[in-house]
Amino acid sequence: MALNPQGYFNCLRSYLNTSHYGEVQAKDGEVVLKEKGFGKSGTKPIEYKICLKTSGEILVIKLDAKKNGSTQPLFHFLDDNAKPWSKRCDYVVFNLRGKSLYVYCLEFKSESIPHDVPDQLKASVDWLKSLHATLNAYTNKRSIMRATKFVLSNHPDPSPYLDAEGYLQRDHTIRHYRYEELDGLNLADLENSNIEMIR
Repeated sequence: MALNPQGYFNCLRSYLNTSHYGEVQAKDGEVVLKEKGFGKSGTKPIEYKICLKTSGEILVIKLDAKKNGSTQPLFHFLDDNAKPWSKRCDYVVFNLRGKSLYVYCLEFKSESIPHDVPDQLKASVDWLKSLHATLNAYTNKRSIMRATKFVLSNHPDPSPYLDAEGYLQRDHTIRHYRYEELDGLNLADLENSNIEMIR
């Protein structure tokens, strides 16, 4: 049964395991995302934090959430060890805005842009497709999701890795931002013209 975007957003809110993967947002009108990383200087962890203004309804999933120091398998009936579905991005943000459901896949990096970033973000869109197919198979509910991919870093000079518009040369569907460019920006203003439609 095809649902309107509001109905599907309500479905996601009802069925997703937010007690494990959900990130409670304290304030309406903004989303705060945090991730720990390491700079080039060595061992001291750095917390990267961005605050984005939002409109509409928001559901934030911390896809690589850890419990007791380890990351749980995405699919408990599949072996997660060195398998393609073990890869994932840091956050998936569902944003019901107007008459559309937008999904932002965000990967946080420190001062580098590793070669496996496209694999992580592709795996996250694959997770969205799996979520969509699973809900459709079990509940017969579906709707269109518009997915975009982003990598965020504190790279001192990311230009060798990017094209003129700020997309990765390795994968033109992934838009790069430095953390300082994002703070206070509206989620809806994140630029990415490569939208993957999940139907």
